[in-house]
Amino acid sequence: MVVMSAALLAALVSAALTLPSVRAPSTKDRGAPYPRIANCYFAQLAPTSSDADLEEIARYSLLIGGVWADWSSPASVQALQKQMAAVRRINPRIIILDFSCSAPYAYPSEADFPADGWLLQVDGKRIDGWPGTLMVDLTKPAVVEFMVGRAVRSVKERGFDGTFIDCMAGSFDAWACNIATGAPYTVDTNRDGKPDDPKELDRLWTAAKSEIGTKVRAGLGSKAYFMTNQAGDWGLSSMNGILLEDYLDYVLTGGLAWDRVLADYIRWSTRSAKPTLTTIVSSSGIEPPFDAWTSLPEPDRTALLEKGRSLTGRMRFGLASTLMGDGYYAYDLHTRWRGQRWWYPEYDTKLGYPKGAAARRKDGTWQRTFDGGVVVVNPTELDAVVCFAGPMREAGSGKCAKKHVVPGMNGGIFVPATAEDTPSVSPSEPPFTLAGQEPIVLRPSKALVRLPGAAAIVDEHGRVTQIMGASRALASGIAAFVVSSPWKDYAYTGSSRALEPDGALRFVCERTESDRRIRQEQTIRVDGEALAIEYRWTALTDARFVMFRHQLDLPAGVYGGGKARSGGRQAALPAAKAADPTLLDSGDTVHAAPRSGSGLFVTYSSRPQVIDERHYGVDAFRVGVHPAPTVVRAGDTWSLTVRIAVAPRG
Repeated sequence: MVVMSAALLAALVSAALTLPSVRAPSTKDRGAPYPRIANCYFAQLAPTSSDADLEEIARYSLLIGGVWADWSSPASVQALQKQMAAVRRINPRIIILDFSCSAPYAYPSEADFPADGWLLQVDGKRIDGWPGTLMVDLTKPAVVEFMVGRAVRSVKERGFDGTFIDCMAGSFDAWACNIATGAPYTVDTNRDGKPDDPKELDRLWTAAKSEIGTKVRAGLGSKAYFMTNQAGDWGLSSMNGILLEDYLDYVLTGGLAWDRVLADYIRWSTRSAKPTLTTIVSSSGIEPPFDAWTSLPEPDRTALLEKGRSLTGRMRFGLASTLMGDGYYAYDLHTRWRGQRWWYPEYDTKLGYPKGAAARRKDGTWQRTFDGGVVVVNPTELDAVVCFAGPMREAGSGKCAKKHVVPGMNGGIFVPATAEDTPSVSPSEPPFTLAGQEPIVLRPSKALVRLPGAAAIVDEHGRVTQIMGASRALASGIAAFVVSSPWKDYAYTGSSRALEPDGALRFVCERTESDRRIRQEQTIRVDGEALAIEYRWTALTDARFVMFRHQLDLPAGVYGGGKARSGGRQAALPAAKAADPTLLDSGDTVHAAPRSGSGLFVTYSSRPQVIDERHYGVDAFRVGVHPAPTVVRAGDTWSLTVRIAVAPRG
């Protein structure tokens, strides 16, 4: 259960992008065939599980927690062990891990937890963790030994195949402190009456987690499985992989690059202790309240779960991404409510084993061939057309054809068609591709605006989420932020979209935060060879925010090693993080040129800055402006225009 912090995001995106070489597993260590499906935290294997429950649970290749008994009752433990044996008879290859503990927090009801092991504030008060828990002090040796003992007992005494420890990222877990309330807190581990330095806390927590990892492996021996959530590379030698929890959710929201996730995933799949259990878990992105299974009425729970289950595009994107490597995959509702036993046709596909490594195609998609079919993932915002020599059936939809369309941020599993398969009619809606007759293509949740040699993707609120060139993203994260507190955007409410007779897309909405309201009007049009965006805001109430910012993120993986010009000045866009975050601060037009291929001309009605955002945990160069005051009164207005054109290098 991890919420991505800015520090953790920075650590992720600073990882080297070079992908380790991937090979097909040898015949000796192939393990379960693909796809390998996991259940995270809530499979509900218990002494009272029914035969139907056991059949459902046995479909999984890996259970990460979700298995429990009354460990103080010999009868309950014996009943659970019989249930585990029954599941193993149904599926001899299943791997069952105990969720032994979470590194940042523990339940106060745990009798064997050290009395002095709770994390304290300057005033001596404890800090809440995940609802129902308290934060623990990993500088206490007794706490480290508590974690190690719990993990080792999972295998030595409770009969699990291995153990899992949650929240082992290499930093202090600030995200977990008072997570449900957001209440301010201090940390005072050395009891000197002063708040501890955050960098020192990161060092101490990373060292403690590394020690836990080493001691758990020593206690388990070499044969038992040991897995954690988001450990750093210091865990590669001792762990059978990690859980990459919600990484692809951050890709879908624009905070993390897909190829960075792939690099992390492949590294852990290939370099961790064998056999690897590295797992990607994705969610529907629908955020429920904490303890939704008790805090929501049954009809609301059912509606929430059904909506999450139906978002098959997110599921396929995660599954296809996972199949580019040799790990496991899980899909469920949200970090706050994991482990639904949702099952999809793709999970039953008999892919067998990979014939080789995944490979990137010219259109930006990735593809991998298995004994029983081909898997394609499309991590771009554009549709991709995949052609096969003979008819292939898409496992999810059942469509059968030689040519298939894989939508942006989606994926597909394709298997050879049989004589019974009926060829499908080609899709009738215009594709989201660079080439096409229509200058603007509308879909319910997004729109595509075509430019010469490029296209802009616009979401339902008018945010231009990505500008795509022929085979790569040239920019992402274009958005208007009215920020009420760091990293919190004013919400979009009542958004409407219309295609005007003159060809412009018009969006109207309100931006709200508590009782503060701002009306936002926006038009997007193609003006010659440029994308022109015009904003107008009207404060409907008095409002205050930390900053107002409009930004355009240029991926460092594309532009690093290139250059930028503005106002007669030129600056390098360094491959490594710049010493000073501010690279340019002059003129109203920025020409950003990557190492090779096309770049962008960006013109603002306010003077933009070029910032190396790697200083702030984002793997990009930001072109942005701050055209509004931080305090506005009801009736105040302000506006902004942006022009973006694709430009050749030079």
